Amino acid sequence: MPSVLIAQPSTKWWNQSVFYEMFVRSFYDSNGNGIGDFNGITAKLNYLNDGDSSTNTDLGINAIWLMPINASPSYHGYDVTDYKAVNPQYGSASEFKNMVKEAHKRGIKIVIDFVINHTSSQHPWFVKAVANDPFYRDFYRWSATKPNYKGPWGQDVWYSKNNSNYYALFWSEMPDLNYTYQPVKDSIFTAAKYWLDSMDIDGFRLDAAMYLYESGANLMNQPETFQFWSQFNTYIKSIKPNVMTVGEVWTNTSTVVQYNHKLDYCFEFELASSILSAVKFANAGYVRQAAQYAYDNLLNNEFATFLTNHDQNRVYDELGGNDGKMKAAASMYLALPGIPYIYYGEEIGLRGSKPDENIRTPMQWNNNTYAGFSVAKPWQSVNSNYPSYNIETMSADSNSLLNHYKKLIAIRNQNVALTIGTYQNILTGDSSVYAFTRQSGNQKILVMVNTSSRSISNLAISTSLTGLSDGNYSLFDLMNKRKKESMILSASFADGLSLNPYQCKVMLIESATSVKEIEANVQFNLYPNPANEEIQIELLNTASDKDFAVFIFDALGKELKRIEMKKSPFHTISVADLKPGFYYIRLNNGIAKSFVKK
Repeated sequence: MPSVLIAQPSTKWWNQSVFYEMFVRSFYDSNGNGIGDFNGITAKLNYLNDGDSSTNTDLGINAIWLMPINASPSYHGYDVTDYKAVNPQYGSASEFKNMVKEAHKRGIKIVIDFVINHTSSQHPWFVKAVANDPFYRDFYRWSATKPNYKGPWGQDVWYSKNNSNYYALFWSEMPDLNYTYQPVKDSIFTAAKYWLDSMDIDGFRLDAAMYLYESGANLMNQPETFQFWSQFNTYIKSIKPNVMTVGEVWTNTSTVVQYNHKLDYCFEFELASSILSAVKFANAGYVRQAAQYAYDNLLNNEFATFLTNHDQNRVYDELGGNDGKMKAAASMYLALPGIPYIYYGEEIGLRGSKPDENIRTPMQWNNNTYAGFSVAKPWQSVNSNYPSYNIETMSADSNSLLNHYKKLIAIRNQNVALTIGTYQNILTGDSSVYAFTRQSGNQKILVMVNTSSRSISNLAISTSLTGLSDGNYSLFDLMNKRKKESMILSASFADGLSLNPYQCKVMLIESATSVKEIEANVQFNLYPNPANEEIQIELLNTASDKDFAVFIFDALGKELKRIEMKKSPFHTISVADLKPGFYYIRLNNGIAKSFVKK
């Protein structure tokens, strides 16, 4: 049997969760001031997960990542002024704790954005540092002369104040903390303990995780940064063993690998962009390579999959508002290994392109005034597509994007192979089709996604690396009420499968008939093998007056030839025009054998 890379089963809650990234300001306004709040989240928890596994009306997510909820002078909150206080525009600490309690009742974990690379320039620490307070001065990096290097995007990173210069990677009003100074570490560790002990949260999303330490002009991924996260992870797990850390390490996957064993996992930005590219260009090759690399190099399915987030143009805009493309993209990342994150509103096609305010607009609950987000004018205008793209309208449409998400999430939650199972890429005869298997124990699932607007029939697939034995398999389509299909697998090769435009099939594989039983009716021999100019086919156990069709495929399953065989058990087929390589010959009954062209 071919070797299969096995993912280690995990009992960690996040490996079996689907996350929902939420901007509190834009989710739901409970008090009519145009700003979303903690009570608004509590009021809408049943939309996300009602806690009853027998219902199918909720989205089915298991965890929420809250974008910054600390006190902050900005609308976005990524410039914190108090690490132990909630933003008063969102509500009180008691209202936050009540939201967490109600979420936990429904089986929903709460993860907060922990923005500790930098603070607001209005944070008391920085105000005191500017005033040359002897204790707080070293909370930040200062230089008597202004260094002349730029940041990773060519931006200024040193700014002048009071005849000195301070370091701020992202913006002059968000100065970076100085982690070489022990009181900074102590303060941040104390803040983390507060959120775990006093507020009962379940994890931290770590903003700008790769920028904590600098070495001259080397501003990211320093050894001291890795050491810090390892210490931080160990510390918080000593307080709450099941707490989770996920890092924003916005770089290539080969660099993300360095965070293995330091953080629990990181976001997979390369894989996210490859999924969108696969759908944009109807070419599964984009995602196939990225997914395999992530699976091979990141530990035990420990990476966060997503499409876009609060810093990127929305999926709707990226894919031209095409529902089929949005469904195909969702199908891929919700069936792939990893831990999926849905950016709020993605499931209903919320639209938006930069600047940032336009990709963080209010949630669209219905087609009433202000999309049901608030009874007052929202802090930011609602998108113009809300009359059609809203939860109430799309819930009633069985073919909507929203119901596609609900179905995919339910299937993922109900099938352990899709959460902690192995992954094996499958080569197909059509470059637009992305196919792979997921397996856990005896449960085997075949996933196929058509990234194109074409209908695809007689799709050929090669399963040589999946560990599937030759035979006749029953396939139950979990996306379509367990509709039954069949697949004859011979010489690790099968065809005859079909997909509609942008369709996803999630097929539970059950073996029904062995290859010996299939071949009892019709067999054939090939010789010589390897072949040179021609190859001989000898039909066995077959009446000579029956016609047969013969197909030749390349190693990727692409059909190259079709030959009709008339009333004879012996046939000679020219292969002189084939390049040297590996090929399959298949009869029209599904039996296939491989041969090599010299």
